[in-house]
Amino acid sequence: MRIKFYIRFFLKSIVVCLVFVFNFQQVKAQTDSVHQSKPKQDKDSFLKKFEAYQTEKNRSGLQDVADYNQYPSPQKVLSWQKELQLNERQKIAINLINQNLQRKVNEMNGFLITNERTLDSLFRLKKINNGLLIFYTNRYGLYQGELRNALLQACLKTEAQLTNTQIKKYDGLPRD
Repeated sequence: MRIKFYIRFFLKSIVVCLVFVFNFQQVKAQTDSVHQSKPKQDKDSFLKKFEAYQTEKNRSGLQDVADYNQYPSPQKVLSWQKELQLNERQKIAINLINQNLQRKVNEMNGFLITNERTLDSLFRLKKINNGLLIFYTNRYGLYQGELRNALLQACLKTEAQLTNTQIKKYDGLPRD
């Protein structure tokens, strides 16, 4: 009687193990085929697109309010310096404004890209939650607001460097 019990137990154990191994092989084959059918996407391609978008957006949309109201950007004033007849003091001052603006744009773009990479990583690793999402999207808004402020401040400071005659000449120049 005991021998029959051990044989049944042994046979049941073998059957259970075989079923488990067979099922594991099927699941592994399915996950392998799922991974193989998806073409591997370059994980940095999204970030490259984001960087290009940020660079484009920073120059166009964020300082539109200054452009529409004829506040000159330092880049445009420097490109038209001969037509505007800038003196040396104005050239130095506007170059300094432009350098500080470029430093701030690079700094904020770095923060924005780091923030975007963090969001990408959290989503990719499935570690995102509601609190983290709110934190990083609010942080994105903070950086973008600081960048917009820097662009508009540069336009305001540039206008303060120009005379009324130069501003009128600037307003008459072709827009890009």
